[in-house]
Amino acid sequence: MKPKTIRYTLFILLILSSALSFGQKKWDFDFGLGTTLHTGNVNTCNLNHYASIIRNDSLLAFDFKYKLLYSSLINRNSTGNHWEETNFEINGGLKVDYLQYGKFSPFLACEMLMNKYKGYDLKLSGLIGLKYRIYVKPSFCDYSISAAFVYDWTDFTDETVLPNNNYRISIRPKIKQRLSENLMLLNLTFFQPSVLDFKDIIINNTTKLQTKLTKMLFLDLSFSYEYRSLVPSEKYKKHDFMTEVSLRVKF
Repeated sequence: MKPKTIRYTLFILLILSSALSFGQKKWDFDFGLGTTLHTGNVNTCNLNHYASIIRNDSLLAFDFKYKLLYSSLINRNSTGNHWEETNFEINGGLKVDYLQYGKFSPFLACEMLMNKYKGYDLKLSGLIGLKYRIYVKPSFCDYSISAAFVYDWTDFTDETVLPNNNYRISIRPKIKQRLSENLMLLNLTFFQPSVLDFKDIIINNTTKLQTKLTKMLFLDLSFSYEYRSLVPSEKYKKHDFMTEVSLRVKF
């Protein structure tokens, strides 16, 4: 099956999964649309669509989410000035937490990423780990740190010396802090060195401001930074920056 066929098939499956889960009343549903400014491997303004389905339970918590980024521009150097894709990314995942409100919470997760502009036709990850809640004040703040073992399988877009199978340690501090009645700050940082080569490091940081406009409508402003010490080939950059503004509806 061709990579393009795979990515569209996976996207359809993600949509169907979210629709089926939405039918269960015990799940909370987020749906967002927005625009994203990229610099790095992609230098363009994208449209994005985001959805997540979350079930918060004292015993088991489920979190399913996906995100679609797309942009295209008219290529004025081509005959007929055709529209050409400049970015296409699908990322998503499913996470299961056990005793999420406890001091210690083990979890399992699986994630996928497709973006040929970063060198990934398809990247699949499986995680098993433990979260430690440092300090929690309900409805005001939640500070935690997680450690996980990660298995990555990657189908690279180009020929590369990087391994298709990789193993990483993931450390993730998280800050969730209410700044005012309608304003929430969220910060996530992932530090992921490879156990096969400690020079192979991935760092992801996202800072988000969530503004509650109405009971169901939210305005989100976020800034993300990604660093990859090793990239598939010389044509890819190690640094990616993303600024995003989106409107989100929560049911």
